[in-house]
Amino acid sequence: MIYYNNYLAVMKKYHFLNPKGVTAHNLLINGDFQVNQRGQSSYTCDGTKRVYGVDMWSFSKSNTFMKVTENGIETNAPISQMFEKLKSGVKYTAVCNIDNVIHTKSIVGGTYDTGTSQTIMYLTFNDVERIVITPNDTQKINYVDLFEGEVVYKHQKEDCAIASTRCQKFLYVGTFYGMPYGYQSGTKYHYQGVTNFPVKMVSVPLITFAAINVPNVGSLSASKVSLDVGNDYLGKTSLVDLGITIPSSSDYIHFPLIIDFIASCEPL
Repeated sequence: MIYYNNYLAVMKKYHFLNPKGVTAHNLLINGDFQVNQRGQSSYTCDGTKRVYGVDMWSFSKSNTFMKVTENGIETNAPISQMFEKLKSGVKYTAVCNIDNVIHTKSIVGGTYDTGTSQTIMYLTFNDVERIVITPNDTQKINYVDLFEGEVVYKHQKEDCAIASTRCQKFLYVGTFYGMPYGYQSGTKYHYQGVTNFPVKMVSVPLITFAAINVPNVGSLSASKVSLDVGNDYLGKTSLVDLGITIPSSSDYIHFPLIIDFIASCEPL
């Protein structure tokens, strides 16, 4: 591990100082930690399973946290992101800014260099890739970049709209509006609506509910509702099964159904 406070020092190792205004595509998603669709200011983990905080960044160690800050995150957890498999034999450079100190590490086609510091670790799991950033106790992480080649580019904060679009292929927090559809199998009542994902997701997402409401009637328990989302693209009609028998005279069938949901296919 080599620590750099300025890019002139970086040039001595990587033999390149990029021209002003020139940068490269960051292979990581949400490297600035600015997209936080789940909307929490802080996330915690008890170690029983891997959890996500800000979009695309997860952690799994017990008694750890991820706090959203103005310019990144503060955490005491090894945070990680999975991404597409690197090209065999091609060199990559990982760069992260922790407490305003720049750290770099060379990655070569599926391996990581073996320094004494583990501030940046590169791991391989089941033919997919994971980069892990391990802070020393509690530290602020401002950004993480991964570039192809041995060039260290000056960090350029990603446009928030572009970052959001890249994240929404894996996670979308949205609202489903369903209108009364009719009885199914003679007992269970259905609502019908359009599942409008902003972009095509990488796979059919797992759906969890944040809130389920029928205006002028009340809230429903998630155990009473099944949202059938069998698509990963925009505009397909989806059905909602209330999971209970409702008389045709019930107030439920006279109002729309509103579901706040989280659709996720983030890799773990």
